[in-house]
Amino acid sequence: PGGLVSTIGVGMDKALNKSFPGSTLTYQTSSGGLANAMLVSQGKVPLGFISDMEALVFKEGRKPFKEPITNLRMLFKPYVGAYRFQATHVLANKEWAEENGIKTFADIAEKKPKMRVAVNRPGNLDGDASITGFEAIGVTLDDIEKWGGQVVRAASKEMTSLILDRRLDLVSFGISYNHPRVREIANGIDVVMLPMTEKTANTIAEKMGTQPCMFKAEEYKFLASDSYSACVGLGTFVRADMDDQVAYDVTKAIFENVDVFKSAHRLLEKTVTLEHLAEPGVVPFHPGAAKYLKEKGLLKN
Repeated sequence: PGGLVSTIGVGMDKALNKSFPGSTLTYQTSSGGLANAMLVSQGKVPLGFISDMEALVFKEGRKPFKEPITNLRMLFKPYVGAYRFQATHVLANKEWAEENGIKTFADIAEKKPKMRVAVNRPGNLDGDASITGFEAIGVTLDDIEKWGGQVVRAASKEMTSLILDRRLDLVSFGISYNHPRVREIANGIDVVMLPMTEKTANTIAEKMGTQPCMFKAEEYKFLASDSYSACVGLGTFVRADMDDQVAYDVTKAIFENVDVFKSAHRLLEKTVTLEHLAEPGVVPFHPGAAKYLKEKGLLKN
């Protein structure tokens, strides 16, 4: 437990308790959204948080699942991709970028530079999103090694240390806008963020379940022009056979006490809207949730 997702659980607990005094929402730890999908599907827990990328994986039955999971439905989205709570950042050592004529992410495919690059660990969907981004511009991990470079698979903390030690030329990871790790890199070395095109962001979205989002040039001093990125939202999932009235009541409690829900975290206070809570995902809404959203005019179909 910890971080924004746990705080969302706290916000849910407060909102539910306001509508249903005496109710309690507790949480248990897991190894992430993919594990949550299985736990909820098997009825071991009634509710779980699962990211957009993870939802696409269980819906299509990609590894580690042997077949699609079809008995999960969504109640609402605690946050959406547009909030940029997890947005792909492609950060390069400025000296290396200038030496190789790299001004944008797509330039890598044209220039074929020798580079030491890091993406997230094997089995981590953020790493898969970064790899998909490279493939979208026509570059594979094998290409990087053929050009005389090196590919490192590491968590964002390790990536940060390695690029600050100048043992990497470029890192690609999904992290929130202006995250401390991003600031640490920018404060430690001369760095540039390589702008991504809308086409590349859309390709990642199609294959990974992410959403295209934007960074304005003025938002980062090391970003020369506006850039698209691949951003990830989060869904609240239950089993399809949850009682319709329970699903309706839980959804209604969150929406009607949205200020209480948002008060759990400053980022939620700044960003959450009813329209975003009702944003569709890759998996349908639970019928009970859909009923409430349609009553409020937040869901058309």
